[in-house]
Amino acid sequence: MRYCIRDNIVIKTENAAKPVSQASQYLKELISGLGHVGRSFDYGCGKLRYLNGIAKTSDRVVLVDSEVQITRRQKLYGRMQSAAAAVRKSNRISLINTKQFLADVEPFDRGYCINVLSVVPILSLRKVIVDRIYAKLRHGGEAIFVVQYRNSDFKRMLRLPNSKRWRRGILMNSLRGYSYYGFISPKELTTMVAEAGFSDLQLSLNEGSAYVVAKK
Repeated sequence: MRYCIRDNIVIKTENAAKPVSQASQYLKELISGLGHVGRSFDYGCGKLRYLNGIAKTSDRVVLVDSEVQITRRQKLYGRMQSAAAAVRKSNRISLINTKQFLADVEPFDRGYCINVLSVVPILSLRKVIVDRIYAKLRHGGEAIFVVQYRNSDFKRMLRLPNSKRWRRGILMNSLRGYSYYGFISPKELTTMVAEAGFSDLQLSLNEGSAYVVAKK
C-alpha cells in the first residue's frame, strides 16, 4: 500500500516488507499450534514470510496486498520473481489485491494481519483495516494481529540522518523512497481490536512484539 502525506511525501509500505529469513520463530510456532480451518487470508502478505505455516493450517489461502507488492519482482524463495509468480502453480493458494479482497463475498475462517498496522501512517486507516478484517470473517472465525512495539533497531534508525520522529513513529527516506514505522503499544492494539467487535482476546508478548488472537 502507498500513502501520500504532507508535502507530497509518499510512504511505500512495500519497503518495510521483510524476507522469509527474518520470520519470527515465536509466530511460526503460534501459527502451527492453531487448529486446521477451511479458508484463511493473510492481509498484507508482503514477501510471503509466513505462507508455509498458514498453508499447513488451511485448506485454502488467499494472500492480499497492494497491486505494487504482488506484481513487483523481488527476491522470494531464493530467486527474483513476483509474489504472483511464486504461487501461481498452487491450486489452493491465490493472490489478490486489496480491491479484489473487498469484492470477495465468501467468508473466511481465519485472518492474519502481521506487522501491517505499524507501517500505516494514518491512524484512522488502521481502524479501517481492522474493521475490514472483522467484516471478512464468518461468525466464530478468528484473526491474528501482530505489531512490533519495541525494537533496538528503532533507536539505531533514529540516529540516521535520513530519519526523524513523525506521528508516534519513524519516517525514513532512502533511495527506495519513504518508509514509516509506527509505535503501537499492546494496549493500543487490544483496544483497536476490541473496538472493531472482536471478543475473547488473547494477548501475548515476545521480544518486543505483541500478538493478539481474537474471535468474531
